[in-house]
Amino acid sequence: MKILHIGQIIGGLDIYIRNSITYAEGGYEYILVHGDKDNNKPIEKNGERVKEYGISLCRNLNLWNDFKAIIQTVRIIRKERPDLLHCHSAKGGVVGRIAGFLTRTKTFYTPHAFSFLSTQSRLKRKIYLLIERSTKLNAWLLACSESERVMGVNLVHYHENKALVWNNAVPDAVNELRNNEA
Repeated sequence: MKILHIGQIIGGLDIYIRNSITYAEGGYEYILVHGDKDNNKPIEKNGERVKEYGISLCRNLNLWNDFKAIIQTVRIIRKERPDLLHCHSAKGGVVGRIAGFLTRTKTFYTPHAFSFLSTQSRLKRKIYLLIERSTKLNAWLLACSESERVMGVNLVHYHENKALVWNNAVPDAVNELRNNEA
């Protein structure tokens, strides 16, 4: 199975994707699509470098760059033919969900905290929520926590059956700590 990850691979998201790929079991092939200005170190899996593509993916809203990023991602999807897309954070989520819809590729979106939660401005919050709702298209929500999944269902209007949780292994780590304390 071939999995294409899309997002700005910087900071915490770099660590998340790096760990997800490095520690995943199975014979998956991974491809990374990230901002062409991202300074991430290459990721290796089973001694081989994971294939990467840099595109016009930047944090700020910029209709021209965002349009270019969608077109570039569609071209990469058509070339690589992944079995699924895993989109990360706001910008990677918008670009990836649109590209997945256009190419009819199964798409999962992990918000890593919805962008509409990060602003004090009511207007920006409404705009960001509208963008989340209008670009969910045929994607599945793969939330990092139960609370993120509930927000996705109640506020973004993902269907219950298309809203899943991947707890980032936090419960396993907490349980392991509790067992070691006993």
